[in-house]
Amino acid sequence: MDARERLFYWLLTATKGGPTRLRLLASLSHAPKNARKLALDTQLDYKTVQHHLKLLYENGLVELQGRGYGKTYFVSEEYSAKNSFIEKLKRRST
Repeated sequence: MDARERLFYWLLTATKGGPTRLRLLASLSHAPKNARKLALDTQLDYKTVQHHLKLLYENGLVELQGRGYGKTYFVSEEYSAKNSFIEKLKRRST
């Protein structure tokens, strides 16, 4: 496991917020969305979604386009490249 995979492991399975971040990434993998749309789709509080998106962005799992309320989030190329590893993490965490 390389350093990035360890980081992904920690962010997505080894912390209390890991399952929430996995839900957000799963929703974003279907289509880019803003924080409000993600909150509605995942039935999470808007502030919770904002918090987790910030962590995912800071750690390279999502990218964003736009500013303010209309910021649109996408899964990053790095997330896509590590998708098989992340799928293994998902299976182990359920």
